[in-house]
This record gives sequence, C-alpha cells and structure tokens, in this order.
Amino acid sequence: MFLDEAKINIKAGNGGSGSASFFLLKDRVKKIACGGNGGKGGDVIIEASADLSTLYGFKDKVHYKAQDGQRGSSNKRAGRSGEDLYIKVPQGTIIKNQKGEILFDLDKSGDKVLIAKGGRGGRGNASFVSQKLKFPSFAEKGEETESMWLNLELRLVADVALVGFPNAGKSSIISMISKAKPKIADYPFTTITPNLGVVYYENESFVVADIPGLIKGAHMGIGLGDKFLRHIMRTILIVFILDCQKLISGQRSLAGSFMELREELKLYSRNLYKRNYIIVINKIDLVSDRNLIDTAKKELLKFTDKEIVQVSAKTGENIDEFIKILSEKVRLERNIIQEQKDNLKIPENIRVYALNEDNLKEENIKIITKGNEYFVENKYLERIVSMTDLENEEALEYLKNRLKKIGIGDKLKKMGIKEGSTVIIGKLVFELVD
Repeated sequence: MFLDEAKINIKAGNGGSGSASFFLLKDRVKKIACGGNGGKGGDVIIEASADLSTLYGFKDKVHYKAQDGQRGSSNKRAGRSGEDLYIKVPQGTIIKNQKGEILFDLDKSGDKVLIAKGGRGGRGNASFVSQKLKFPSFAEKGEETESMWLNLELRLVADVALVGFPNAGKSSIISMISKAKPKIADYPFTTITPNLGVVYYENESFVVADIPGLIKGAHMGIGLGDKFLRHIMRTILIVFILDCQKLISGQRSLAGSFMELREELKLYSRNLYKRNYIIVINKIDLVSDRNLIDTAKKELLKFTDKEIVQVSAKTGENIDEFIKILSEKVRLERNIIQEQKDNLKIPENIRVYALNEDNLKEENIKIITKGNEYFVENKYLERIVSMTDLENEEALEYLKNRLKKIGIGDKLKKMGIKEGSTVIIGKLVFELVD
C-alpha cells in the first residue's frame, strides 16, 4: 500500500556510566583508581533508499531507539558503545519537526542524516586522577538522550508530472509510454495513489509521475488535492492532459480546463506554476470531427505559447511523437539545471548531514525567570550537570570547580542575575555568590 506521510518517535542510545573502582596494591594500603569509561550510546541515522517507494513500513512501527552504551568496569576497561540505528526511507522523503518546519530533504538515494546523536559515555574515576585529586571516588553518569517526534513526508522523485482532471486519460498515457501498470477504468478517480513509470527513448530515460485527478479547490485539499500536488514539486516538466471528449458534449472548453488547472497550481505553489510545461489533448479517437479539436487548439494558443500535442492513448496515435517531444523537453530542462549547478558550483555527491553543535557551546546561554528563580538553558551546561552524580559530595565539589573554571558565575552576573539569587541548571540548584 502507498503511504506518503508518517509520524515517528526516535531516541538515540544513552551513554554508559563510568566505573568508580580501585586497584589495591600488595600492601593493601595504597590504592589506584582504575574505573573505566562508559560506552557511547548509538546514533540514529535516517538514510534514503531507492529500494523503497512508500512510507507504509512506518504505519505499525512508530518508536525507534538506538542501543545504549555499556557501563565501564574495573582495570580501566571501557564499556562497549551502543550500535547505531539506521532507519531507511524512500528517496524523496522530507523530514519535518513538530512545528512543520523542514529539517532535511533526502532527495537522492544514499543521502543520510545523523538525526539524533548517542549520549556520551561517562568517565570512570581513573580519568579524574590529578595532583590535587589522587584518589577520586566518583565517576560520571552516562549522558541520557531525549526522544523526539518527527514527521516524514514523501515527495515522489520524477522528471515529468501528468496533471489533469479525473478521467482525462493520464493513467492510460503513462501505461502507453512506460511499463507502469496503473488501474484504468472509464470513471473518475480511478487513480487514487500516484503512479511512476520509466520512459526510455534512444539512449536516455526519465521518470513520469501520474498523480490522481485534480478538481477545483485542489490547492486547499478538496479531493485530497494538496496531498497529491506535493508529489509533483520535484518535477522539471509538467504535462497538462486535456480530455477532448468534452468538446462533443460541450461540457467544458479545453482552454477553460487548462486555465483552471493552471490556477490550481498557481494557488498551491508559485514555483510550481512557473515550471515549464506542454499540453496534451487526449482521446482524439473519440472525436470524429477533427475541426472541433483544431478550433479548440487555436483557442488554447490565445493563452499559451507552449507546445500542444494531440494523442490517443487508446489507439496509440501520435504517442511516439509525444515521447520524442517529451524526451527533448526533459533533456533541455536537465541541461538548464546542470548549467545552474555548474555556475553555483553545487556538488552532485551524496549528502551526509550532521547535527548542529552550536547550541552545545557555553556561550549560548538562555535565562528564563520564574519568580525569584533563574533557569539556565544551555545544552553544554545541562550535559555537565546531568552526567554528575549529584549525591556524591566529591563529585559535587568537582562540578563546582569546573563551573568556576568556565567562569559561569561572572557570565550570569553580566546577564543581570544578582548575587544571592537562586540559579537552576538541570537538576542542580545553587545560590549565586562570590
């Protein structure tokens, strides 16, 4: 089944805690800190794959969690890192946050994004040995990660989009020019999911998408139009399919149909509206008086200067000519896009996205005031606090000296927090003093 939207919850692995252990020498008096570090938690990586064509696999499975890092042990043995979790999605998948903002666009097979980084492993007590601290009795806790919800949205990757009203013959056309086998019947809304077909011409090939028929108000979601229109956002050429059978009954002029379709695209997306296009008048085998078609074509030319092709998807009339024209247009558009990329020096490599670490710098501090309390929001400081064993006095003293070394007190004072104020960083509550 075809599914083009999904909501998933992901969580990177927690870091393993460090070990606080000692090695006693033969005299049983002297001891050496030998606690090992905890292992890093596994990352969550989302990767685009050409082997998938739908998000249906996310229908029943929603929660995804990478493996936790293992705890460190004595004799400075580090805990094993958690395995990374790879989540495969179809190429053309857009990743959005809960606000609907686009985070990443995986439009090529092999594109991948490190969407959630595994927690750091806590340091064992052997890592804290110094001239001042010869026998540390504490270790860091592993960093705990937070889960997040993501929205996945699939936009088909195709070169050409067939756009038209229901029953205009789009499915018949795609079945004639490619090996796609869509459901075809003589009633509206036969196509309820997008179909893709690969067209071969001479030594080249291109992908054509047949989206379900549009109706007036499609840009607002009427008839699920907005759901379908997003699937042609990546196309480089649009083919408007007009049903000339309507000329016999006088239900609608071809020019009127064309302008209505153009208006729906314009209201949905200005970029889509500006995309290059051609017009196909289909079902010419059903009109015995070809003068009707010629007259309709002349009327169309009052509203457009683009190429107009007359075909019959049923008999195959002019289909070869249509494929030739389509191939030439696609080649031209591809050359234009490549020229633009060359001028902008945009690389064609597979993209590997990484997380932005800027919010982990201690300089980026945000203060939230609630009554007489000041909550400090900063990932770097929150990480330090969360990995500290706050029930261990020696660990607390180490944290205090670490914050003092960073100069966090002076920074908070410069931000307007007065001495004697209660400051909260994560689970740490303290009073700001000299």
